[in-house]
Amino acid sequence: MTTSVMPKPQLALTVAQAVALTMLRDGYRQRQITFRTGTEPNDLYRLAALHDITAPHGTVEGHNCHEARDEDPCTTCTRAHGRAHAREYAQRRRTVGALPRALRPRGRKIRRAVR
Repeated sequence: MTTSVMPKPQLALTVAQAVALTMLRDGYRQRQITFRTGTEPNDLYRLAALHDITAPHGTVEGHNCHEARDEDPCTTCTRAHGRAHAREYAQRRRTVGALPRALRPRGRKIRRAVR
């Protein structure tokens, strides 16, 4: 048997998916895209990889586009992803200390963020 030289046709996009991919290409953040179009993040990056659409480099979304394509991210995208991860960790660290004492986790001492 021989393999076909004809490329596989791409799946048709819904209006919301097309708008989400356009917003991703234009530099909107994942939260804004999900809020406005209802497209889940996993679907967004999978569709972006299928349709060869990338987010701007140096953003967290650009890093996620690299990961969806199974390629090594560029240095600017890696730095952006590291900054976002550090910011998320810092926000989580601050909010645990702000919890009422009854809701705080027990068994370990909680460090407070230095401001």
